[in-house]
Amino acid sequence: MDHPVLETARLRLRKWREDEAVRISAARTNQATAHFLPFIPQPFTVEDARFWLKDLAEQAAAGTRFNWCVADAATDQGLGNITLFGIHVRGAVRDAEVGYWMHPEAQGGGVMSEAIQGVAQWYFAPANDGGFGGRRIFIRTAASNTAARRTAEKAGFRHVGTERAAFEIGTHVDDKITYDLLITD
Repeated sequence: MDHPVLETARLRLRKWREDEAVRISAARTNQATAHFLPFIPQPFTVEDARFWLKDLAEQAAAGTRFNWCVADAATDQGLGNITLFGIHVRGAVRDAEVGYWMHPEAQGGGVMSEAIQGVAQWYFAPANDGGFGGRRIFIRTAASNTAARRTAEKAGFRHVGTERAAFEIGTHVDDKITYDLLITD
């Protein structure tokens, strides 16, 4: 699959580069990541970042996910990450899940909501217009992850369900909140 570079007013969504392994390591080594994404090793070393980049390239080549570095359009500095994964194409059903994280220095400025909106615009655009031709994207997060929930809501996603005791986090099992966005929204 082609991996498009996407542009928004403030951002460039592009592939991560090997020379950004130190920045990735710093972004993924923090208390919030350890708590809400306990499957990410802590600390997340530069070597872990290099392995992650290699894994992303293999998954992209296999067509199982799209992954973008959310970079500042002016400086090209990586601010965070957005991933489109779990892509399902079954007849008229075309859906995928969105996951994201931010470097601690970049949190709180609406960057990720803008990035998600950019990915959604591309995802819903018809393939003959350079898009993916998707119909539904969704976000799942822990009920207690208020930052991730605000990001989804600010990006225009609707709360569509709560699964009780279905999201394992660092200290306990939390409820899982699902948001979605349809091509018709």
